[in-house]
Amino acid sequence: MTFVILPLVLILAVLLIINVPIYLAILTAAIYLQVFVNHVALSAVFVGLYESLTKPSMLAIPFFILTGALIESSTMGKRLIDIFISLLKNVRAGLPISCLLANAVFGAISGSAPAAAATFGKVINEPLEKAHGEKLSLGLITSSGALSTIIPPSIIMIIYGVATDTNVATLFQAGFIPGLVIVAIISVYLFVRYKRSNLAGGKTDFAEVGRSFIRGLPVIVLPVLILGGIYAGVFTPTEAGAIAAVYSFVIGVFVLKDIKWSETIPILMNASRITGQIFLLISASIVFAQAATMAQIPQLIVEGFSGLGPIMFLVILNVLLLIVGCFFEPGAAILILAPLLLPTARVLGIDTLHLGIVFAVNLSIGMFTPPFGLNIFVVQSILKKPMARISSSVMPYVALYVIGLLILTYIPELSLWLPRLLGQ
Repeated sequence: MTFVILPLVLILAVLLIINVPIYLAILTAAIYLQVFVNHVALSAVFVGLYESLTKPSMLAIPFFILTGALIESSTMGKRLIDIFISLLKNVRAGLPISCLLANAVFGAISGSAPAAAATFGKVINEPLEKAHGEKLSLGLITSSGALSTIIPPSIIMIIYGVATDTNVATLFQAGFIPGLVIVAIISVYLFVRYKRSNLAGGKTDFAEVGRSFIRGLPVIVLPVLILGGIYAGVFTPTEAGAIAAVYSFVIGVFVLKDIKWSETIPILMNASRITGQIFLLISASIVFAQAATMAQIPQLIVEGFSGLGPIMFLVILNVLLLIVGCFFEPGAAILILAPLLLPTARVLGIDTLHLGIVFAVNLSIGMFTPPFGLNIFVVQSILKKPMARISSSVMPYVALYVIGLLILTYIPELSLWLPRLLGQ
């Protein structure tokens, strides 16, 4: 089997080193496996590319991407964060915790970490920096956007569902409590670390809270609509994405009038471009996974882990994903590794849903981990701050996410309890 694995690794490594687009590198590796190892006609590769994009759950991805783009282009993000600021203005560390909670709610709307970082980077950086310093502001904005990778409806979970043939709605159920665990850990850290609110003193102004809530009501409705509808079985994740996109368009263009008609075409074009990139990656990766399965690479991995128990397997998996997440786009990492490692996880008795959460949390850390964390580049582009300064600012949050990762890895019930409850 060495004559199969070694050329495969070399092909991927060389193409990535010379900066070939990752989907082409994966597709080239898939063609090598199919043609030279599995002895399958080249036409089968192109049939696989087409068939990989025909799964209905794939339709949810462009809808949620468009939803995030519409919210990012409107005042809905500011309206959302103003609600939490008015509620927590007299709480210790109220402003950074408001930023964290707003990101969590945004994650329950769009599922896009870069969109969250861009939205709140514009809105909250200046007051955060003034109240608590640049390091807190950059670190929190860059890292808390990654909550969208964990909290449903996560685009990464949709990709995992496609790659492993797992029900996406059940994955969304599994991600809800893990997202809250990460939020709780970071909130406690902020509360302990920053002893002042740095906001206006005095009693909570309930009239102001009411005004903020009314202004933010259009965006607060969205996560309730999306998650409530999915969890209640009223509509599928794809239907939820379509409803969210239409709702965001109507609110942004007609109700709040934040988005001009002249801006809609660029928004749609940008969302389409991102969707096209993701679909290219998914189709190439699924063909690669099929080719690897035919070449019996998953069986080889199972044999390699045969002497290990589930605890040690999860240790190795976490280390592997933390490293991969620093260099690979999360979707690519899932599409390549999940189909290869899933058979081993099943042999070791690890639930597919639990494995999906382990993947999502690991790769959420990669979204803001140097050197190639996507959120770092987004924040650098939005705020025009030095890359080195952003990278150093996120390190405390990397540690906090890793603490959450360890808890969620070794207490699987945190991921499995809600799907089991709702499945009854």
